[in-house]
Amino acid sequence: MTKKTNSFDIKPPIVLMLISGIVCALLVVFYHLTYVDNTGVITDKLSAALTELYGEGGSYSMVMNDDGTVKAYEGVTSVIVGEGGETAFEITADGYSKGGLHLLIAVEDGKIKGISIVSIGETPGLGTKVNDKSFLDKFVGIGVGESSSVDSITGATYSSRGMKNAAETALAAYNSYKEDYPDGN
Repeated sequence: MTKKTNSFDIKPPIVLMLISGIVCALLVVFYHLTYVDNTGVITDKLSAALTELYGEGGSYSMVMNDDGTVKAYEGVTSVIVGEGGETAFEITADGYSKGGLHLLIAVEDGKIKGISIVSIGETPGLGTKVNDKSFLDKFVGIGVGESSSVDSITGATYSSRGMKNAAETALAAYNSYKEDYPDGN
């Protein structure tokens, strides 16, 4: 009669552990070799939105903090300024979809100058109606607390509300920005 033994071969788990460790190390190395810091970079989509708001030929940059991070305010991803003093606020707002409205809102003298939609993730045919020029133009010239005067689009209530909230966020950020940088720099 032979005696049964429970033997566990330790080699396969050790080999697997070594392979996993090597793969992880290679991922870290390649990440650091290929990483590109895009902090403060104006993407092609943002550039197109700036052109829509201000026309061709402007030179823009993101406002940076002293530590090299992008200047942000409550609800604002970045502040973009032009060499002529133009000021726009990049905002990602909730409509019907969480984060469904990625906007660039230009503010001048405490009033909205224009809104450009960088990207939209709202319901096609309903929520995307907030991208209609006739709706966006209703925001031009409004100041803090005046977005409630803009009528919502029927069938796109959440998206309309998201646009109104984004407008108020941009106007509040503009006031804070002007307190932080009274000379516009």
